[in-house]
Amino acid sequence: MKSSELAAIAGVSVRTLRHYHALGLLPEPPRHSNGYRDYSVGDLATVLHIRQLTSLGFPLSEIGVMMAADEGGKGSTTEEDALRQLDEELESQIARLQEQRRTIAQLREERLDPALPPRFARVIKRFYGEEATVEAASGAALDYDRAALMVAARFYDEEALAELERFADKAEELGIVEELRTVERRIDDLAADASEEERAALTADVLELLLPTVECFDIRNWSEEGDGSAARVLESLLDGSLNAAQRDVEERIEKVIVERIREGAVEPHGCSEDAR
Repeated sequence: MKSSELAAIAGVSVRTLRHYHALGLLPEPPRHSNGYRDYSVGDLATVLHIRQLTSLGFPLSEIGVMMAADEGGKGSTTEEDALRQLDEELESQIARLQEQRRTIAQLREERLDPALPPRFARVIKRFYGEEATVEAASGAALDYDRAALMVAARFYDEEALAELERFADKAEELGIVEELRTVERRIDDLAADASEEERAALTADVLELLLPTVECFDIRNWSEEGDGSAARVLESLLDGSLNAAQRDVEERIEKVIVERIREGAVEPHGCSEDAR
């Protein structure tokens, strides 16, 4: 039969047949005097065999090995092993897909920003409310603050996330979430030439809110000696968007916070049970 006839019966294209020839999966039959190749029923069976194996998920590179073993009389064992391995890979893929579906369900149900990992997005929403929902995220341009959150989330390990959650618990317990958002806006609005009096007053207001939460912080996430990757990455990101006055206020706040954390560093998770 001609290549077009074989391709039609097997449900492939003539181009696919040529690809099989190039890979050595399908021997090239001789041409007749009219220039057409003459394929046999055995060639058709080979193409159908290849199609069946590819439909199961085997890559063409493995199919060649399996078919070569089959010709050597070892095909049944080779295919059995290959099927077992493929089944294990599919089981792993299914598990990953199921986990992805669970994550998507969480994002949809809680209306979390899909650009962030669910656990991180959940804490951010506790601080920013509706401004951190999926609708707000998809309806706005990717501004610097959201970009900073996306990058920072990549560096938050389990310890840093746990600290963030403890801080959120404590802030809600103390009823200071809205006040924290207010002072954050004040820092955002601080002019580069703000006076010393204005900087000192803003620093004092922020520390008044943050110091009661210090027991929730882990010195390992704040010290130079520790890893502190998340804090350092976020700090470097924010440095590029802060003016001189804002950076000065942030540094003053961090200096006091770190000093207080070190004073109580014997038990860095002191607020864990109280806040939750």
